[in-house]
Amino acid sequence: MSCVKNPITYDRDQNSSGSTFVFRKPSLTKQSFRDECDINNILRKFNVTGQLPAGSVQPQYGDFSGITDYQSALNAVMAAQDSFLALPAKIRSRFDNDPALFVEFASDEANKDEMRAMGLISQETVQAVVSSPSEPVLGEPAQ
Repeated sequence: MSCVKNPITYDRDQNSSGSTFVFRKPSLTKQSFRDECDINNILRKFNVTGQLPAGSVQPQYGDFSGITDYQSALNAVMAAQDSFLALPAKIRSRFDNDPALFVEFASDEANKDEMRAMGLISQETVQAVVSSPSEPVLGEPAQ
């Protein structure tokens, strides 16, 4: 006998209960974080305060010439990729979503003003680097 579904013989409840997966164990999801994780709440707070939730780190670039082994280099590349992906989409598209183009751009001193305009570096960071005392040379007394 073939089972033909038609509005008269089709029982929605019977078919639903036969194909439904029922979870019998308690959920491991902590519902107390529900409001913190809701994207609507995150965006609402961002629109009011202009700041992302705590824990988000501003991406940065640096000199990694001290890396000596493959694992350290791989970790640095992965961290750089994560930092690049943390940039706003508008900035990533400026560099065709290519971290190498961004690194080349950021390494050029002539682009500091444009990086400041994009919000990638702040004036305080530039002033702190310029005004920080240099390390004493061997043989010279520290000031």
